[in-house]
Amino acid sequence: MNIYVHKDGTQYGPYALEQIQQYIQQGAFNLQDQACHDGQNWVPLSQVPGLSQPAAAQQPQQSHATQAIGNAQNQFNQTKTSSTKGDSKKNLIFASIGGVTLISLIIALIVYLLGDDDENGDQVVNNETESEQTEVSSSQESDVTQKEQKNSESSSNNTPLMERIPSDAGAVILIRINDLLEKGRGDIAALLPPGLPPMVAKALENPTSLGLDVSEPFIIHLIPNENTNLAPTGGLAGKLSDKEKFMNTIELLAGLDKPTEKGGYHLYQALGGADGAEPQIAVGSDFFYAGGADRPKDREPSIEKFMTADGSDGLIKSQDSFVSFSKEKNDIGTWFGGDSILDTLVTNLNDVNLDTLKGGSGTLTLNFEDGEMVGQVKIDAPSNDMVYGKGGFSDGILKFAPKDAVLALGFAFDLLKFVEYVEKELLPEFGDDIKLDEAMSELDGLTIRDAISSFTGEFLASITDVKMPDPATMSGFPGGPGASEENPFGGTTPPAEDNPFGDDNMEDSPFPGPGAPGGFPGGGPPSGMDPSAMMMAAMPRPEFIVAASIDTKKWLKLKAAPPLAMGLGLAMMQGYSITEKNDFLLIASKDHIAATQSGSVKNPVSGSGKEIFEKNDFVFKINVAPILKMDLPIPPGGPMEMLKDFSHLEMASSSSKTSGSGTMKLAFTDKNKNSLSQILKMLKDIQTIVPDGMNL
Repeated sequence: MNIYVHKDGTQYGPYALEQIQQYIQQGAFNLQDQACHDGQNWVPLSQVPGLSQPAAAQQPQQSHATQAIGNAQNQFNQTKTSSTKGDSKKNLIFASIGGVTLISLIIALIVYLLGDDDENGDQVVNNETESEQTEVSSSQESDVTQKEQKNSESSSNNTPLMERIPSDAGAVILIRINDLLEKGRGDIAALLPPGLPPMVAKALENPTSLGLDVSEPFIIHLIPNENTNLAPTGGLAGKLSDKEKFMNTIELLAGLDKPTEKGGYHLYQALGGADGAEPQIAVGSDFFYAGGADRPKDREPSIEKFMTADGSDGLIKSQDSFVSFSKEKNDIGTWFGGDSILDTLVTNLNDVNLDTLKGGSGTLTLNFEDGEMVGQVKIDAPSNDMVYGKGGFSDGILKFAPKDAVLALGFAFDLLKFVEYVEKELLPEFGDDIKLDEAMSELDGLTIRDAISSFTGEFLASITDVKMPDPATMSGFPGGPGASEENPFGGTTPPAEDNPFGDDNMEDSPFPGPGAPGGFPGGGPPSGMDPSAMMMAAMPRPEFIVAASIDTKKWLKLKAAPPLAMGLGLAMMQGYSITEKNDFLLIASKDHIAATQSGSVKNPVSGSGKEIFEKNDFVFKINVAPILKMDLPIPPGGPMEMLKDFSHLEMASSSSKTSGSGTMKLAFTDKNKNSLSQILKMLKDIQTIVPDGMNL
């Protein structure tokens, strides 16, 4: 049993039961001193189980009592010193909580600010403890309290947190802790590792136990440095429900000395020391601010700027887009804008050119709803230079989009405008190695620009099934579906008047037929085991259909080029259909050959499934249920069981205007349970799957 003792405003321990008994006998502690033996509750020493009470109070010599107190104080000092060794507090918290979505990161930051170390006996404190300790030490702190009240009364700066964000901020993150806790409180608690102080679980259940007010969002703002090699300056701010409780808590648990009184606020010493880059906590009348900077000399000025701001130089007054963003009710939201933040990104992304975005702004939001998690990005570009999308897919190409597709991927772009951008911004990086208008012998005299202009911007690929190979076909050269002596390459033999691999109005095929000069051998492959053929036969065969909008006249000229003709010929020999119809190039596997001739798949997308294509010019969607029905070589249990919880994943964006948007939606099969709770539960399950020793 580890016992902690609180006496005269100081906490000692931990001690074994025998040590406590000895200190009582020596007079260092008495039976009325507060003690914690269960890691949660503080009670008088007389109520500690197993502690025998002496029949008569022993009057120790003063030297014994002094020595006992000295020993206890030495142990306390050693414990307090150990809490500053390295980054043990940070490592424990961030390693254990850091992967539990952003809400857990915020909780981890709070715990970090309050201190955490397995060796630190100061952490076994809960809400009741704080109030009791406040009462015990109230006489010692009365002077400080009076000064704080005087400061609060004399200060007339009641500027809201949102208006304190400076106008030079390049990014702002709003986190609605209260909403996130309501949606995933129990599952967050289940992910916490053992050994954390009781206040963590108590704070999850009731953040006011720390003196926090989470009815308003926590705010993180970042101010890029002029030197883009330096990390941004900024910090985390939040409302307080009880200023005194918050200050007592961080002082007790983080081992902080009393703060310095500033003009209207209190400033604690930096957590990592004056010369470190770790945060420094300031406390105002009803809010806290943990500010940091890459250079220690920049930290206090930036904190003072935030703490004394009156709103006259606020971001909310200079950026209309931020005003709109601040009124939204997202679980987690990020606003970014200003050229300075782009310059910082360029430096950290190996000098990627983001000049075309300068002068614009955008938002990233994440919301956890019942049955689905929705992330969204919105960008207001400064001009239409980066506007390439067509805004949606045409009805013509959607006729080749099966409703039951396992996977669908498509885009509808202004291809020529995109080529202009590439030619202007990207190709100069390659010097003279790439020339769009130079005739190429490989393309039979056509240029790269000719090849690109054969396509008109729409592309849509759909996979409807994945079929595992038949063991009987794993010898010799693999034939196509339905291979036989009469038809060694498989596929359905069409009537003579039909041409399944081309348009009815096309001229003779440019590909030599089997047995013709320059063509493939007319007979079947020789008998025997061909390793490469066996490998191909063992590969799963997807059923798919691909549609691309084309300029038919230009395409026919391009596909006659020898390299392309050879590649298409090989695909045809594998049983795939390649045809042109209604200004679309159609490539299909066996199940969809009929669609290339009829002009439509049997079950094209409709309703809400079609709407996502009509309103966006980029779509990526995966349906999980059909995957579970496939005969894939994936062992049951584990990941396969987790997949059953997912319905589908879809990503879509529209970039036809300067104000573009994109959405990512992860949908679950259980529509009645909040997605945050389901995601956290999956993380818990993953922890049980990951082998011991691997750091998830």
